[in-house]
Amino acid sequence: MSAANEAPSPRGNGRELARGLGLWDTSLMVLGLVIGGGIFLTPASIARAIPDEKWILGLWILGGLLAVAGGLVYAEMGAMMPKAGGMYVFFREAFGELPAFLYAWVAFWVILIGSDAAVAVGFAQYFSVFFPSLSNTHVLFTVGPFAVNAAQLVAVALVVVLSASHYVGVREGARIQGVFTSMIVLALLWIAVGGAFASASLPDAPPAALTPAAAISFAGIGTALVAIFWTYYGWNEIVAVAGEVANPRRNLPLALIAGTGLVTLLYVAVNAVFLKAIPAAEMGGVGEPAAVAATRLFGENAAFLIALAITAAAAGCTSAGIAPGPRIVYALAKDGLFPAPFGRVHPRFQTPSFAIVVQAVWMSLLCLSGRYDQLYTYATFFVILAYAATGIALFVLRRKQPGLSRPYRCWGYPVVPLLFVVCTIALAANTLREQPKETFAGIGILLLGLPVYLVMRRRTRGPA
Repeated sequence: MSAANEAPSPRGNGRELARGLGLWDTSLMVLGLVIGGGIFLTPASIARAIPDEKWILGLWILGGLLAVAGGLVYAEMGAMMPKAGGMYVFFREAFGELPAFLYAWVAFWVILIGSDAAVAVGFAQYFSVFFPSLSNTHVLFTVGPFAVNAAQLVAVALVVVLSASHYVGVREGARIQGVFTSMIVLALLWIAVGGAFASASLPDAPPAALTPAAAISFAGIGTALVAIFWTYYGWNEIVAVAGEVANPRRNLPLALIAGTGLVTLLYVAVNAVFLKAIPAAEMGGVGEPAAVAATRLFGENAAFLIALAITAAAAGCTSAGIAPGPRIVYALAKDGLFPAPFGRVHPRFQTPSFAIVVQAVWMSLLCLSGRYDQLYTYATFFVILAYAATGIALFVLRRKQPGLSRPYRCWGYPVVPLLFVVCTIALAANTLREQPKETFAGIGILLLGLPVYLVMRRRTRGPA
């Protein structure tokens, strides 16, 4: 398959979504869905769990290989069913309507919007480095128990502006997101390549945070892997936008495989550079490891550039994260399982306009409430489980629909998808063990979707 970018197809007829994303746009969206600033922030928590350089790099490589294996699985599924809705469509075909609906319910209201609100607030916090009067310490007013600060309003403004860009066209939204994503990719390349040749200016005396390396435990490995998983998370959501990818049977597999591969190389290389500048035992006590590493490697002014890179990453990730959710509920509405307006396509822009507006309102409220982090923490278990379910769906559909056209077949089948399923189930089990309260709260949110499903199904199709 050629890697050249294809010209996207013309706009549709006003009733369906337009295939406006070429290969370049789709690839940048895969990268934008992943790189949201976590790579600059999670190294400290990972080092606290496993304060050993070799183990840290080994787990980053393992996490990357898991992402690449997942990319191969999703490449087959996405090319086989290049429709809006992504995993909802996969689960509907493999497991039936109810499991698919419950996944979509949690994905839209909790996972995607909650995590995107968190990234938008992260953008606002780093934006205040350049404009201190817009920080979260500047409280503007209070509404009942909620205090609204300037940073929250910046986050809402970002959500509104970026949602508007996606409202007027999937290509327009993707192009704006692509600018921010290109900036952060260049920044990561600068850190990886420049840091490999730079000499680290280490402090003469060991910092107080420097402690002897602790013993490596299975609990520590599990904790570190969950953090690494979240840093890699996001690439899979591109399949929700498959209905708007030009020549998806070719471009979607290419974007997924190239995107997960490039992110893995960047993340491993950047962490190697961080560990060159900050010993693992010290890193666990460093609040901003990326800024400290950059300062030791490139000088005092580098911290400013890191803040700029994190701000760009958060803006790009927020924009990319706006795209999947409306396509999921669009697919639900088309199946009669969600209110009809969510399936409305703008007659001029060919976008799920109503769903984008509803998402922007809910995301803005989460930014103002400060409850976004708690919300998507409840869904961690289901996010990981959705990965495993997609791998299982590949096996189910190979047996259930063997004659279905598969323009791309997962490399290494059945070993690669089986390893992907086993590893993600193990991660889900570890999450259940480490976060039982949050997991059961997430199950409660999931079950809230059950009466909605029953009402919508009865309204559109009559009694079961």
